[in-house]
Amino acid sequence: MFNIFNEETTKQMTDLFTNPLFKMGFFDFFLKMQQEGIEAARKFWRDYAGRNNLVPNAMDMYERIIDFYIILGLVPRMKYEEVVKENGHLKEENKFLRDTIRELQLNLFKEGGERGQQIWHESIDKQLDLHKEIAKNFFEIFRQLKVGS
Repeated sequence: MFNIFNEETTKQMTDLFTNPLFKMGFFDFFLKMQQEGIEAARKFWRDYAGRNNLVPNAMDMYERIIDFYIILGLVPRMKYEEVVKENGHLKEENKFLRDTIRELQLNLFKEGGERGQQIWHESIDKQLDLHKEIAKNFFEIFRQLKVGS
């Protein structure tokens, strides 16, 4: 693995992290980045670094931190909470839609079941009437055969 930091860069980073203004600014910067996003943090840092006359490489250091933050795919807390809230709303909507569809299906099966029972009974009644008619015809033919003999 290659080393991306040379001795001078490492010394500059160490100097920055031993500077109390930098540490305090870093905490505020990171908090701002979590709460309001990268652009708000970047604006804050420009103002903070300009007011406190930090070492010249402080701006570059924070730009690298921002790049690192983006590469890791981290999101500001505000955005995360917004997405979690939206996810909650979507879950509620999905539950409502599932319940509505289930209710519609039950009503459809209930109505369809009642109609199916009605059709079944009507067809059975027709079959019984038909069988009665066949039986009546059979007995009529049987009587005619008996009378004719």
